[in-house]
Amino acid sequence: MMTFADVVSNSGDSVLESYTYAEGRLQLVLVLGENDQKVALSLPTDCLAFAGSVLASSERAYRSCFLALEDLSQVLAVENGVYVPASDFGKLMQQTRANYHLAYGKKAAEWTHLLSLVGYSRLASCLVADVGAISVTEIAA
Repeated sequence: MMTFADVVSNSGDSVLESYTYAEGRLQLVLVLGENDQKVALSLPTDCLAFAGSVLASSERAYRSCFLALEDLSQVLAVENGVYVPASDFGKLMQQTRANYHLAYGKKAAEWTHLLSLVGYSRLASCLVADVGAISVTEIAA
């Protein structure tokens, strides 16, 4: 049985086959580049960002990606228990391009990570409250 850590470590050169969001859950179906294993990830979240114009393309090159799970406390400042944007304009723009802006104003104790599908750009990103709540389902070929 594949774990979420296995999926992340084997996600280089993966392809996003599909994604859905309904009733507070994001589901991503990926074909892992290392072994062409198809997996579905499902996680609760309510803070999402998608690169809609890129994902509208059915071309494999635009949907090639890898998974990045980032600890928000390592990349964003926290004041009064909430994430705040960088005061420097250049850093603010970098944070926004990386979709860290999803966490601005959110409680640091509640939202701990940012999960992103990174390809030519950030295809999709979402805030994660509990990494352990990310479920992995292997899909038979």
